[in-house]
Parts: sequence; structure tokens; C-alpha cells
Amino acid sequence: MTIPRFIYPTIAVLAAGVFAACGGAKPMTESPPPPPPPAESAPPAESAPPAESAPPAESAAPAASEAAPSEGPPKPWDDMSTDEKKAYMKHEVVPHMKPLFVAQDAKRYSDFGCETCHGKGAKKGKFKMPNPKLPKLNPMDKFAKAKKKHPEMLEFMAKKVKPEMAKLLGMPEFDPHTMKGFGCFDCHTMPPGIAAKMKKAMAKKAKAEKEEKGGDKDKDDKGKKK
Repeated sequence: MTIPRFIYPTIAVLAAGVFAACGGAKPMTESPPPPPPPAESAPPAESAPPAESAPPAESAAPAASEAAPSEGPPKPWDDMSTDEKKAYMKHEVVPHMKPLFVAQDAKRYSDFGCETCHGKGAKKGKFKMPNPKLPKLNPMDKFAKAKKKHPEMLEFMAKKVKPEMAKLLGMPEFDPHTMKGFGCFDCHTMPPGIAAKMKKAMAKKAKAEKEEKGGDKDKDDKGKKK
């Protein structure tokens, strides 16, 4: 902030010359003495060199909104004991995932912790997943209800939470063709009756794919015989 400069008024001092008037006096016959030589003006003072401006302070690095990438657990998740999993979740998963959730909704996830995903049972040491208290997802309509009510949250879960959790657990993301990997239904459940319908639909699809492959094989065998 620049400090305002004040303008001070200049006081001019006027010197009045006083002359004596002599009525009827004769003019002086001698010329007045020459005026004294002017005093030598003092040499101008050398101006001080300008002070060097201090280098601008380095701005503080912006706080990271995301934790550093994780290399996953020290061994396969399924091979870890319950105590090892609890310790890993507490010291690795929660500190890594909290910044992501807070960046998405700081007010809602200010107290992000075990209960956020596992529910109130986490206080009693119960961490069973999937958690039926979390919003239910219907894959039969491609999550239409969630897309309509919470489009931003659904995108956040799909593009950030699911990939990061898969990395943290040392797993690939869920692949519908192999039915393996970490996906939405490792945490969320389906509405009542949908799981059974999904199971039938998947079995029907698997059967059709198997028959299709078998048909192609028969055609190849017939072609070789010819």
C-alpha cells in the first residue's frame, strides 16, 4: 500500500528595501563603492545511490488437493490379515482418499474417515463391505436414478474414487467381461431384486457367448475337414 504524500504550503519571505530621502541634498560626487563579489554557491550534494529493492518473496507453493500416488499394499489384498488390512486402511487409504473427497465437497466430507464408507459399525470394528447404507445403484438402467439426482457425485466416483481405490488395493478396475477387479459394487449394493435379475442376465449372456464360440469352432472344424 502506497503512503499518501502531503503537500506543504510554501511561505515566501519578501524583503523590503528602505531608502532614505534627503530633501534638497546635493548629489554625491564620488561613485559608490563596487558591490562585493557574489559568494560562491556550494557544490550540489551528491545524491545517494538508489537503494536496491529487495528481491520479491517467493510465493508459497499451493496446497495439494490430492495425496501422492500410492503404490498399493505390500502384498496382495486377499493375502493380508484383518489387522494388516485395518492398519493399511488407516495409514494409507484414509489419508490418501480424504483430500479427494474434501476437494469434491469440503463441508460434507470435512470429517472423512472410516465411517464415511463403512458406516457406523466402523466404531465397533465392523468393516463389512458392501455397505447397504450407501446409496443403492441399479446397473440394469445404467445408474439412471443416480445420474439424474447426483450427476456430479456419480462422475466423481467413477473417474476418481474407483480408479484410486483400485490402485490403493493393488487391483485392476472392474472389467465386466472378466467380472474381476475393484468396482462400484465392492462398496455399494443394488436395489432389492436387481441382484437376482443381474445374475440371470449375466448367466444368459455367458451362455450365449459360449454357444457363439462353440458354433464358430464347429464351423472351423467343418472347414478343415473339407
